[in-house]
Amino acid sequence: MSRSSTGGSKRIHSAISVRQTAKNLKIAPAQPERAMEDLSRFFDNSLGMLCVASYDGYLTRLNPAWKKTLGWTLQQLQSKPYIDFVHPDDRAATLSEASHLASGGRTIQFENRYLSKDGTYRWLQWTANSLPARRQIYAIAYDVTERIRLQKEILEAADREKERLGRELHDGLCQNLAAIAALNTALARKLGKGRAACAGDVAEIGAQLRLSIRYARDLARGFSPENLSSTGMAAALATYAANVKALYGVACSFRAYKFVQRFAPDAEVHLFRIAQQAVDNAIKHGRARRIEIGLSSRDGQVRLTIRDNGVGFSEKTASENGGIGLHIMNYRAQLIGGVLQVRRSIRGGAVVTCGFPLVPDTSTDRRRRARQTS
Repeated sequence: MSRSSTGGSKRIHSAISVRQTAKNLKIAPAQPERAMEDLSRFFDNSLGMLCVASYDGYLTRLNPAWKKTLGWTLQQLQSKPYIDFVHPDDRAATLSEASHLASGGRTIQFENRYLSKDGTYRWLQWTANSLPARRQIYAIAYDVTERIRLQKEILEAADREKERLGRELHDGLCQNLAAIAALNTALARKLGKGRAACAGDVAEIGAQLRLSIRYARDLARGFSPENLSSTGMAAALATYAANVKALYGVACSFRAYKFVQRFAPDAEVHLFRIAQQAVDNAIKHGRARRIEIGLSSRDGQVRLTIRDNGVGFSEKTASENGGIGLHIMNYRAQLIGGVLQVRRSIRGGAVVTCGFPLVPDTSTDRRRRARQTS
């Protein structure tokens, strides 16, 4: 037998062996029906709230976790646009996020409030992706209401502690220092002009005491903005800016660009604390020497802006590794239905903005608190 015929026999034998091996392994054809069953079983039994939404604003597929969390039937949730279930203060941010997804983006840890059947709102945290070719959004949400409640309680406890420290500084330390200063003045009179050297030392002690009193009072106002409840955000921020300049030697100014009426007390406190944290970050981390605080009101929106001329930071650092301060500011903004933005300024430094819908304060509690502090 020739070499060529021997090679042909080997190839034929190899082909037969491959077919025989496949037959022995019993390779089965694809089973799409079973795969779809497994997928549906996973979808229906997931503890997370899985959904598919269309670009026209409707939820087209939901798993049973939605009914367990919100109380509505799946048919009720699919019967009208999902934005109708979103808290009014969160709708603008939700529509913005949906637009971002429709353009091919992704959503990581977006939070908003959804209406439950019992009339309360539940906080949901979202992770979502989109498929523009199918004009669909694929998302999973988790109920984080309890976590939000605990975070709010922690913040409120921290605010109460700051106010207590402010009162202790003002009513305790400041008063004691003032008493010592008065005794020092009396001692200076007793020494008289005959002891010029001692009198000069006593005068210097008095000057240092007065400086310490002023410093302690400025610290007290920082912990507890005493004029916030009585005179409002604009006056409180103006006083705060002056205190920053006195305490840290940093040029800090405040300007109200538009008339800003009084709004809900909780919102005022959160907004003031956001301004404090932004200024603190600018001084400690941004090494700023000039800070501008602005407050404006327009078309039913309040906007707080803090600009500085510090070293700034990258937007990636601000969003991913900004530390506890930025997270707390962002959380405070969410509590008042607002949106916090942190970015680099084209002139250098950082710009922090917080915008939120204006809800005027019409309660009598404000006037009662004002009379108590006057």
